[in-house]
Amino acid sequence: MPKKKALRGLSGIKVFELLENTETSYKVGEATKIPYAQQLTRDVQSSNDPIYADDEIYDDEEVFDGEDFDLQIPEAELDLMPILEGGVYDEESKEYSWGPDDQGKEYAMTFKAKRKDGNYRMFRYYRCKFKKVKQDLQTQDNGTQVSVLTISGTFYKRALLSDPKVRVYKDSTQASDLTWLDTIPTMPAASGGSSGQGS
Repeated sequence: MPKKKALRGLSGIKVFELLENTETSYKVGEATKIPYAQQLTRDVQSSNDPIYADDEIYDDEEVFDGEDFDLQIPEAELDLMPILEGGVYDEESKEYSWGPDDQGKEYAMTFKAKRKDGNYRMFRYYRCKFKKVKQDLQTQDNGTQVSVLTISGTFYKRALLSDPKVRVYKDSTQASDLTWLDTIPTMPAASGGSSGQGS
């Protein structure tokens, strides 16, 4: 009987700041871990772009608008909030501040989901934009419920004309395969290896 490969987990989320994302080059910075992920939902968004000819629709092309996501985590240190929301963290005062004019950066993202056979499906997204953080607070009670953060954003195509992909998946067969999640390859290929080494 073949081993079951259904997915039943989520862990190891890392983000890499986009340093270059043009039609000819793509490069990311060092990895930052986003710990304690509980849930990640994804939903591809598309729209129709009709082409008219002879006063009627000649073709109705479907256009990819992005892949929206919601990430749920039970906590986030204040120094992670500039990544998740786009505000400013002051290392000296240990204060985090945010205003509606603050613009967040763009990132690549990797994560993994455990399979029933003990290996993992690995995910690499080339470009994502975090857009909003939501956290509902309530008075303490006798239960164990915590105020979960829900971070909303969108995955987009990268700008590379030679490879404008959104994401790539890979299945691991042994523990050493998981190093795939620690890097995002530079394009064109860097002479010294891949960019985006994990910590």
